[in-house]
Amino acid sequence: MKKLVIILLLSLGFSLKGQNILGIDVSHHQNSVNWTLVYNDGKVFAFCKATEGRTYQDPNFNTYMVNGKNAGLLMGAYHFARPDNNTATQEANNFLTHAQNFIGDDYLPPVLDVEDPPNGHLDQLYTATQLTNWVQTWLTEVENQTGIKPIIYTNAHYAAYLKPSLNTYGLWIANPGTSPSTPPTNIGNWQTWLFKQYDWYGNVNGINGNVDLNVFNGTANDLYNLTHTNGIEQWQNYLHIYPNPARNNLYVDNQSAFRLDKIEIRDMQGRLLYDQKYKGKALNIQKLKPGIYILQVRLSNGHFLSKRFIKK
Repeated sequence: MKKLVIILLLSLGFSLKGQNILGIDVSHHQNSVNWTLVYNDGKVFAFCKATEGRTYQDPNFNTYMVNGKNAGLLMGAYHFARPDNNTATQEANNFLTHAQNFIGDDYLPPVLDVEDPPNGHLDQLYTATQLTNWVQTWLTEVENQTGIKPIIYTNAHYAAYLKPSLNTYGLWIANPGTSPSTPPTNIGNWQTWLFKQYDWYGNVNGINGNVDLNVFNGTANDLYNLTHTNGIEQWQNYLHIYPNPARNNLYVDNQSAFRLDKIEIRDMQGRLLYDQKYKGKALNIQKLKPGIYILQVRLSNGHFLSKRFIKK
């Protein structure tokens, strides 16, 4: 159902230049949700609260994720950060324990929600450097365990307060009281944004009461790529790499009907680290630093296939 939705969006040319790609974000406060009605109301995606802090799990998370996906929406999980109480590693573990089944292909990237807790202000508890380090630790822990680069949700104040080192992560910016077609004017240390939360009191069929409304900054093809770890469609199934994680050597298994011509390895910022013709041998990756990389191969028919791998 969901892939059909994306195909239809592509055929209609959905983008912010024409028709907005709209979604919602929910938690247990929305109570029972009729996801079919939400879908029929034109909502394409939804982020659902999975966890908060070190121990809390939203009681409606699993139901929302399963029923939303079955109704045809693109679903994603988010974690409400509580740096006032816990370490970033403790909170990442809580999130991964309860949300990991909903991270990966066919799901939106995981999200870290960075905003003031109910009982204080993060900028009074932490310097910008300290808060940035906390956020980076959470992001790194989740990415290392899932292979998926998370997104940061925050407001204009913390988008400027957090250090620019975080701006390689996608930004979901809170900008309520605005039109979905109007770009946010203040995104702090980011150069661009992925999602904008434009209303905190929206009305959507299938939900009793108010709900947050969001818009995606891009085309339907961009959104599809975001829900597939490497932006590759069915061709992705033809490429296998092992072992993963790997320490010294990486092997490539091409199961397509076309020969493998070229291999590239890039880091998570897109920088090219390895580029050569395929010689049918193991790739020596000993010189790579531990972390997450993208291996891309070119087939003789011109298709590019990609996989993420972890270097120990």
